[in-house]
Amino acid sequence: MSARNVVFFLVFGFATLAAQAGPWPPPASIGKDAPVTLAELGKLGCAPGLERFLPGVYYYCVGARDLASHRDASGVEMLKLAAAWGSKPAQFTLGVGYFNGDIAAQDRARGLAWLGLASERRDPSYQAVLRSAWKQASPAEQARANALWKAMLPTYGDARAAKRAERRYQHERDQLLGSVTLGQRICIAGLTQRDMAAIPTPKIGTTLSPFQLSIGCPGGAPASFVLHRLDGFAGSLFDGLEGHVTVGPLSPVREQGKP
Repeated sequence: MSARNVVFFLVFGFATLAAQAGPWPPPASIGKDAPVTLAELGKLGCAPGLERFLPGVYYYCVGARDLASHRDASGVEMLKLAAAWGSKPAQFTLGVGYFNGDIAAQDRARGLAWLGLASERRDPSYQAVLRSAWKQASPAEQARANALWKAMLPTYGDARAAKRAERRYQHERDQLLGSVTLGQRICIAGLTQRDMAAIPTPKIGTTLSPFQLSIGCPGGAPASFVLHRLDGFAGSLFDGLEGHVTVGPLSPVREQGKP
């Protein structure tokens, strides 16, 4: 499977989640009779307001959108940012992309390392791809993959990446809880307002403007509704994450029933 096909399926799931989380459909069609195309995914609206709460979700969306639009260099960098905030789909897409060489120069060992990180939560689909890729790799590539995985783990493993994402989300979420009891309305760019095309994507390291995240703004939504939508996206980012994270050496996971 190519990385662009991976992007298709993963962003399709992201778009479906966005549609289920609120009343507005995303730009890409998700109806059974109107299949999503890569061109449509390239126009996917990534809510800039999510960056403050869930960077892993936001940067994954931007990275996948860039890959679908053949902006590979930007897409890879955005996926790496998402990966550093605990996004397993971003890590998986990087793994397939490096292993096949269709979004960056082929580096099968690096692809295996990314696939190993993506499989940390024992997702069966990710594990199956890791097993298949591992069997295709040479002993030298497997050895280098293990070395790369060990070097990347402190930055991208759940023990750091996902846990800091959880802390970030909990802190920002707590700031909104008071608004629920006060009955205030919240505006988050691209999340509570559909037409946010005029707002540029925030640059890395910058904060969102008051217009992008403000309280009591025209056209906003009740704080309880906003929290419900944010929790839906958070559930996708932290899906499968255990409270206590333990890690072992990178290796292909055996299929059930096989020695």
